[in-house]
Amino acid sequence: MPKSLGEIVRDKLDASALPREEPVKLWAGNGRGEPCTVCEQPILRSQVEYEPQYAGRAPIRLHIGCHGLWQAERRRRGYLPNDD
Repeated sequence: MPKSLGEIVRDKLDASALPREEPVKLWAGNGRGEPCTVCEQPILRSQVEYEPQYAGRAPIRLHIGCHGLWQAERRRRGYLPNDD
C-alpha cells in the first residue's frame, strides 16, 4: 500500500530531508515543472509553487497542499508556535 502524503512528510522530517525550522524567506509563484520535495511530482505552471529558502541548504519546492501538510506536521511536533 502506498504511503499517504502525511506519512511521507513525517518520514522526510525524521530523515532531515525536510527542514524543521522556519525559512529565511518564503517565495511563492507559478510552478516551473520542478519536482515537489514531498510528493516528487512536477509542480506545473498552472499550480502554485512554494520555495522556502534556507542558508546553506539546497532549495526545496512544494505544492501548496504539500506545503500545508509540512507546516501542520511541524506545528504538531512543536517546531513552530501555534497560531493561538
